[in-house]
Amino acid sequence: MTTRRFVILAVLNFTIAATVGILAGMVYKGIRGRQEIHVDKCEQLREKIAALADTVDAEVGVAVISGDGDTLEYVNSDRTRFPLMSVMKFHQALYVCHWLKNAGQTLDSVMEVLPERYEENTWSPLRDSHPEGGTFSYGDLLSYTLGHSDNIACDILFELTGGPECTGLYIRSLGVDDFNIECTESMMHEDLSLCMENWSTPLSSAMLLEEFMRNRDKDEFMRFIWNTMSECKTGTARIPGRISEKTAAIVHKTGTGDVADNGRIIAVNDIGIVVMPDGTHFSLSVFIHNAACTMSQCEALIAAIAEAVYEHALSEPLP
Repeated sequence: MTTRRFVILAVLNFTIAATVGILAGMVYKGIRGRQEIHVDKCEQLREKIAALADTVDAEVGVAVISGDGDTLEYVNSDRTRFPLMSVMKFHQALYVCHWLKNAGQTLDSVMEVLPERYEENTWSPLRDSHPEGGTFSYGDLLSYTLGHSDNIACDILFELTGGPECTGLYIRSLGVDDFNIECTESMMHEDLSLCMENWSTPLSSAMLLEEFMRNRDKDEFMRFIWNTMSECKTGTARIPGRISEKTAAIVHKTGTGDVADNGRIIAVNDIGIVVMPDGTHFSLSVFIHNAACTMSQCEALIAAIAEAVYEHALSEPLP
């Protein structure tokens, strides 16, 4: 009787062990299978972006960071540094808010802007709306830089907070590198070649977006930047172009360069955070440089890349 019981228990233990082993193998294969699917889909997205980039005569750089940290980079040339243009106003806004907080000031703190401060031949809805000058808060000026990409408002903020160098030092203190900001808008308009002195890799800009995403509800300053960028009036045909009606939110900042002497557009850029309907998100930066195509073709390319990343995010398997 004892021997029979031992045999039965041994068989049962062997059966349980075998079953556990089979289940473990199934789980392992399932996880490995999902990982392989994930890698395959990332490669498919890269190939899709490459195919889209091939439709224009330009240097194109793209970086994507998903909410769980997955990262994709793509550049169709040897270039790693792309001119920021007005994308730098996002970097500046983060620093200005830091500067205000350290100075014990608020977004409602005001300053007088005299009409003598205005420059001609530069993009400035501030100047056009208030040709006689006026009293403006820091929040007003940031609304013009982030929402309307105002060049005069940008340079006023540089003057008030220590210049481009201070903005760069602060952004590096956040752990983000591979960029450079040393020129004002006025400097770049006087000498187009200086546009190349304000540059970033696509990944560096995407990393800064992720840093902002983590702190978007930290205080009134971060919430202000988020809300202002979500209402950005420039570049609506770029990242938001094909996905604005599908998403929960898009915050973005554009950058646009002039036409160089060779007839090519210096830059058409957009960086942004796309919040999916389920609350997940991805950060996307797209830089187009030295473009022989039209502005509308560049913007359509950015919109198509954003749509491809959005569709990829929708189809991602569970981890």
